[in-house]
Amino acid sequence: MLVVGAPFGDGHMRAAEAVGRLLRQCNSDLDVAVEDICVHLFRPLRLDRALRAAYRWSTSRLRGHPHRGLYRVASRWPGIVCRLSDLAVGRSAARWLRRMSPDLVIATHPVAGYLCVRRRAATDVPVVQLVTDSGPVNTIWFHGRYDRLLLTDPGTREHAVRLLGPASHVRVVGAPVLPALRARRQQAECRDMLGLGQRFTVLLTAGGAGLGQGVLAAARQLAGSDLDVQLILNAGDNKALLARFHDLAAHRQWLVRGASDDFEVLLAACDLVIGKAGWFTLNEAAFSGRPTLIVDVVPGQEEWNAGAAEALGVARRVRPSEVVSWVRKYAETPALLRTDFAVDEPAEFVAGWPLRLAHALGDLVSIAGPTTGLGSSAG
Repeated sequence: MLVVGAPFGDGHMRAAEAVGRLLRQCNSDLDVAVEDICVHLFRPLRLDRALRAAYRWSTSRLRGHPHRGLYRVASRWPGIVCRLSDLAVGRSAARWLRRMSPDLVIATHPVAGYLCVRRRAATDVPVVQLVTDSGPVNTIWFHGRYDRLLLTDPGTREHAVRLLGPASHVRVVGAPVLPALRARRQQAECRDMLGLGQRFTVLLTAGGAGLGQGVLAAARQLAGSDLDVQLILNAGDNKALLARFHDLAAHRQWLVRGASDDFEVLLAACDLVIGKAGWFTLNEAAFSGRPTLIVDVVPGQEEWNAGAAEALGVARRVRPSEVVSWVRKYAETPALLRTDFAVDEPAEFVAGWPLRLAHALGDLVSIAGPTTGLGSSAG
């Protein structure tokens, strides 16, 4: 089994890791490899690092217009983008796939999925595409003859069927959140683990890649306020943002974190999340019962993510300049979080992804076994 993602943003690889861990847990006979495809395509350049740096630049410079332009090109001419990608690294992808020799491939990035379909061995290894975005997603996700198309958002189904036809192999499984989140840690316990007090706590997160100027702007607004709340500032793997967060936290009892493996502890410890509209961060927060104030949106897909999260009632878009008044409101009356946001039903839906995934892949691989208890109902 090969679960393959790519380094753009963080949701693609987080989804791949969650699926890989579930497969290992539910069938000990499976040999599961979770890989960033870009690590294996052009080793002299370290393509994964170069592309991650390029992605961070395109989303954070010039108000994100470079990324918006690339997004539109990929959606309007997906065939050209995919063929150019195959022309550049297709042979490397073919050699890597031959070495891996998988019986099944699950891809969590559109170009990674296309390369696996285009360059899979003559034995016709099944390739499953897991769409890690929401709403009317970029059409590049559908450019490829996949054996199965899995969606994380029910709202994407109509869009997919309209493009692919009603006979297409489309299944809605929900967002694969990391298994660690399902532990449902207690808030007081997590605050003790992090050295925090037992009072209203806000998690400001820029995602795993540390993107979004709005999150930094919101942190500055809170730093200049008189609010008596605890802040957790999560910069992901963005070292420059981490340094700015440390500057803001100087002489304050705030917790500053970079890239870490305990994001579920940060979520459990907080009452409210402030961040960008990464689809998996929004789902992880909803699953943990934590509403989100969206202060930044990467142009392109995250605009749809934000709209979908607002429609579900798990998030609200606000300007960074407004966060002080919103946090003050909820810090003074925390019960309003349960009335202003609806997280219970979305959390239940996210919780059911393991059973839905098992059902969607049941004819391709056996991942039955201990799936009971991993989520609620298959829905």
